[in-house]
Amino acid sequence: MQFTPNSDLPADKPYDLTLIDKMCRGNQEQVAKMVKVFVNEVSQSVKEINLAYSEKDFPAIKKLTHKVKPTLTYFGVEKLQKELLQLEALLLKDFEIAELESSIQKLTSLTTMVVEKMNTDF
Repeated sequence: MQFTPNSDLPADKPYDLTLIDKMCRGNQEQVAKMVKVFVNEVSQSVKEINLAYSEKDFPAIKKLTHKVKPTLTYFGVEKLQKELLQLEALLLKDFEIAELESSIQKLTSLTTMVVEKMNTDF
């Protein structure tokens, strides 16, 4: 499988596995395993963010966003990474609950899109 650089990603490819491919030295079986782990981890983290939001546990949301952030770089999910950074920045200031809820909904939606595409591709 040929991986394209993130800057030229087509709309139907919301991720870029170039870095993962390099880390796996082109071993596609290993790439697929890493994608499966990523899908499970990011899905679980977003579920936990939503749960923390429902419980109004803002420190937990902050901790979870910080935890998942580095992983997104490896998998080239730029839109998801930007949304996560916006959510993290929002938590550092006085925020409106509606604004936080909107950001979490957008994060959840983007995560679902990326996960579904990865599951289809792998």
